[in-house]
Amino acid sequence: MKKIAISIILCCSVALVWSQKPISAAVKMQLGRPSILINGQVEIPMIYALTDVPGGRWTWEEVPQYNLQNFCQHGFRLIQVDLSFDHIWLANGKISTLLAQKQLRGILDVCPNAAVFIRLHINPPKWWDQQHPEEATIYADTVAVPDFDWGLHRFIQIDEINPKRSSLASEKWKKAVGPKLIEFLKAFSKLPEANALAGIQVAGGIYGEWHYWGFINHEPDQSQPMQAYFQDWLRKKYQQPQALQKAWNQPGLTFEQTTTPTLIERNTTQSGIFRMPQSERKVIDYLEAQHQLVAEDILYFCQIVKQNWPRPIITGAFYGYFYAVFGREAIGGHLELQRVLQSPYIDFLSGPGTYYPQAKEMGDPYRSRSLINSVLQHGKLWLDEMDQQPPLVPYKDTAFATTLKKSIAQTRRNLFAPLAQGMGLWFYDFGPSGFNGGPRLNDHGAFGWWDEPSLMRDIAACKKLFESKWKTPLNRQADVLLVHSNSSFYYTGSARKASYMGHWANNWIPPAIYRSGVIHDVIEVADLDKVNLQQYKCIVFVNTWMLTGTQRRFIQERVAQNGRHLVWLYAPGYSDGDTLNHQYIAQLTGMNIVPALTSGTSVVKVNAGTVAAHDIKIWSNQVEPLFGVKDDSAESLGHIEGTDLSGIARKKSSSSESWYMALPSSEYKLWQYLFKQAGAHLYNEEGDIFYEGNQVLAIHTAKGGSRVIKLRSGIVLTLNLPPNSTTFLDALTGAKLL
Repeated sequence: MKKIAISIILCCSVALVWSQKPISAAVKMQLGRPSILINGQVEIPMIYALTDVPGGRWTWEEVPQYNLQNFCQHGFRLIQVDLSFDHIWLANGKISTLLAQKQLRGILDVCPNAAVFIRLHINPPKWWDQQHPEEATIYADTVAVPDFDWGLHRFIQIDEINPKRSSLASEKWKKAVGPKLIEFLKAFSKLPEANALAGIQVAGGIYGEWHYWGFINHEPDQSQPMQAYFQDWLRKKYQQPQALQKAWNQPGLTFEQTTTPTLIERNTTQSGIFRMPQSERKVIDYLEAQHQLVAEDILYFCQIVKQNWPRPIITGAFYGYFYAVFGREAIGGHLELQRVLQSPYIDFLSGPGTYYPQAKEMGDPYRSRSLINSVLQHGKLWLDEMDQQPPLVPYKDTAFATTLKKSIAQTRRNLFAPLAQGMGLWFYDFGPSGFNGGPRLNDHGAFGWWDEPSLMRDIAACKKLFESKWKTPLNRQADVLLVHSNSSFYYTGSARKASYMGHWANNWIPPAIYRSGVIHDVIEVADLDKVNLQQYKCIVFVNTWMLTGTQRRFIQERVAQNGRHLVWLYAPGYSDGDTLNHQYIAQLTGMNIVPALTSGTSVVKVNAGTVAAHDIKIWSNQVEPLFGVKDDSAESLGHIEGTDLSGIARKKSSSSESWYMALPSSEYKLWQYLFKQAGAHLYNEEGDIFYEGNQVLAIHTAKGGSRVIKLRSGIVLTLNLPPNSTTFLDALTGAKLL
């Protein structure tokens, strides 16, 4: 009887697959936001994703089937799974569609109307790497570690160290894998399960996230493929040897004589934390070439997918990481965001939420990894990978009720953060394998990270609420804008001893902005001309230390207008790409800015009175170069210790008001003071976290208690917020939504 029942189930499953209408999928702007369209119907971008970890990765196995069914029963249709080229391109040279077919069939068995996304790791199979050692990445500071070939493990197991992997500059890899990818797409498209395929995320580099191999603690890449790519890149940039010789200040140099930078060249900066463009162009060029290379790889494989699938299909990649890149942005970050966003072969970019600082615990501000408003301005979709494990403990544990409240609050916070900005996310379920302390199996049999009845019901309720808001035009009330720069990383040191300033400014300032009580947007400086400037009362230039002449003119002529407040951190516009000049800072700020010399740790002492007295410092660093204000017409709010220079000052002009901080402050009370002066709206001043979008206001708090909330509509609410909670209110009326 059991065999007959199984046969019936399998027959029904196959029938469902055969009867499903082939999916055509796209990302298009709808009501002001990039939306997923499945056969012309808008789907809110909330996805459930399985892991690549053994025990949770194969859809047909018991635990993944259970978790898939759980999410499908709670209203989820969009599903993602992992596959690797190790699974597809066999050592005998043949392409296999078996695992891909089984992955989709396992989903359709429990969720027949699913639209499936495959994260396809297109690194060459391990057997190919072994056959082509000449294509391997060579590190400037260490030797590569080979993969172990035994046991049951993740195929990305040792990616983050210094693995023996083919160089991302390898043309032989691309010319080998590209045709095999086409072969796979054509073969797979003929199978009935492929009717359910909506998208492919091309994944490469560390963990598939398009970071360069070994970048966190090591120095790639001095391989022959990278050498060849770099020389070709230089030929395209400079055209003639004479132009190269002038740029590198090396008479007689030919393209054939150029090499990738040595370890000493990489780790040396000639002007404090800055590279001198006139004498360090070789390293600047190399960094730019390496980042363009990674962007080219992504677009190459996305183009193949777009052009070789028989129906419209969604393509994307892990890319656009800006926050929490370990102070190694110049070596392995994602600095060519503009190039990727401008491509017609990219529909979405994605990445995990920010891991640090103050990003995961109760009361912390969850935030997306990317400059999300830049992605929006280009009509692309951003998807957060929500890989934060809820803090549930076993049911019989006395802390269970508290951890359930925390899990619901954190999940609500994490869901709404990207959705409030018109973007989306996926739940990345490591399942029973887990990695934050191992399995979370509790007394009622939970095998998934969100597998708890009350939590799942709340997720379903959130999805229903957000879907109702998705039917109206995107409406967001941010009046503070943070402006960041990718290109500045080319002109500062890549070693951590020189990258600390950008790392601090970009990562420790945003949590303070969140706690200040305002709603803010973030954008790359290259897209500043695309936003509606009229909505912003205050614009903060966070790490815009390299600005072109065109960008400086736009800021002065268009941004510094209408009484707007502009906040300048550290060294805005210090480089124009050709020189370093502190007079550029003075021109932007409208203040007399001069070099400052300090001994020991550099400290700005903030005055008591208008602003709570505190010290601003960047860990224990002596910052070099350092600049201060020497301007009798500017109001000083603090001084640089050991000097007579202002370290924080403000100055009003006929068209705008300028603020300058020699060192960026992570004190939210200072930012509150500044934003109030600028006329930005503060919902409260208690350090709670606010998200707003589409007439929904979310309040996230760890301590809870009585709060006075000031809505933009003029309504003042007095609420008693529960501890460990995220509350959804109607942003206009204050009515509780969830």
